[in-house]
Amino acid sequence: MSKQNRKKARYVLENEEFERQQLQDYNVKTNIKLTDSQNLLYQKIKDNSIIIAHGPSGSSKTFTSCYTAVDLFQNKASKIEQIVLVKPIEESGEELGFLPGGIDEKTGPYMQSFLDNLKKIVPAHTLSAMSSKKNIVFEQLAYMRGRTFDNAVMILDEAQNADFRQLMLFITRMGRNSKVIITGDVSQYDIKHDSVGLLHFIKMIEDIQGVATHQFEKSDIVRNKILIEITDRYDKMKAENKVPKTKR
Repeated sequence: MSKQNRKKARYVLENEEFERQQLQDYNVKTNIKLTDSQNLLYQKIKDNSIIIAHGPSGSSKTFTSCYTAVDLFQNKASKIEQIVLVKPIEESGEELGFLPGGIDEKTGPYMQSFLDNLKKIVPAHTLSAMSSKKNIVFEQLAYMRGRTFDNAVMILDEAQNADFRQLMLFITRMGRNSKVIITGDVSQYDIKHDSVGLLHFIKMIEDIQGVATHQFEKSDIVRNKILIEITDRYDKMKAENKVPKTKR
C-alpha cells in the first residue's frame, strides 16, 4: 500500500472511530425509570448471552430489550457495535395485500413498533445517526440464512409468530461477542397454534449455561391499566374454550 493510501485508510478509520464516539457520548433519555421487573430483565440481558422474555402484551418486553441494547452499545467495554432488529412478517388477522416498493418499504410497517420504542429511549437525532451509520439495522428473518452477526445485540420481537425452525435460524446467526434477545407473547399469535414454537424452544434451551428466561406478569403491563382486566377476561374465555375462531 502506498503512503498516500495508508494515510487515506488511517483517516477513514479515525473518522469512523470519531463518529462512533459521538454516538456513544449521547445518553439515553434521563426521564426513563425501569420497574423492578424491567430492571431484572435488564440485568439478565447484561449477564447472559441468550435471553428469552415472554409475557402479556404491554408489559414492556420490546422496550426493555431496546433500552438495554442501546445501553450496551453506548458502553465501550461491551464490544457491541450494532443493534439488529428482527420480527416475523405476519399480519394480525388483516390481509394487507400487495405493498408497493422494495423490501424496506414492504417490511417498514412491521418494524414500526421498534422505532416507536427507540424514540422513547434516545433523542431523534441520535436515532437518525445510529440508523444512517448502520448501528441500528432492521433485518428480515427470511433473508438471514448464511449470515453471522458479530459484536451485536440481536432482538427477535413477536417470536410467538415464529415456528421452531425460524427460531433456530435466528439464534444460530449469533456471532462473537454478541447477545440474542427473543421476546414474545404466546397468548397472541397470528400463525396456526400448532406452529407456535416459542414455549418448546424455551424448554429446549432454558437450562443451558448463559441462557436466561424472564416472564412478565399481567401486573407488569405498563399500558392503560384497563388492559389488565381485559386480559384477565380473555384468559378466562380461553380457559373455558369460548374464544371464537380466528379468520386464519
